[in-house]
Amino acid sequence: MMGVRVKIKVNMLNKEIETIALANSGFETDTPQLLVPKNFLVLNEINLDNLGKPVIMEYDTAGGSIAMYVYPRSCRVRVVEPDTVSREVIVDLVISPIEREVVMSDALIEELGIILLSPRKGLWRFVNDPVDKIRESYKPTYW
Repeated sequence: MMGVRVKIKVNMLNKEIETIALANSGFETDTPQLLVPKNFLVLNEINLDNLGKPVIMEYDTAGGSIAMYVYPRSCRVRVVEPDTVSREVIVDLVISPIEREVVMSDALIEELGIILLSPRKGLWRFVNDPVDKIRESYKPTYW
């Protein structure tokens, strides 16, 4: 199993962090959301107090329902590839106490112009790429 993972840059609190994010079309949201493990913030020295007041929301996961902190419109995300960079999208930051990797919601995937071609093989392209342009997934980064 591979999954589609892309290299992104996350901008928050005047800090830019490069990481790999899983494009999860099953993470269905009304707004673009980026879910990050709690360790992602700790290791990148992000002080949650500076992000404002979070909203506590219930999320359904494969393991059951869980409450997570959501910081609406608190950061910006773009995909970075050797030959191009996507547009920057303002996202809600979701802090997960259990997830080990950064995950993009379906709304964020769409806003970044990502088309999933073969999730199992990890193949994707941008919506404005030529039809024959196929990009490959990155290896996961665990926090």
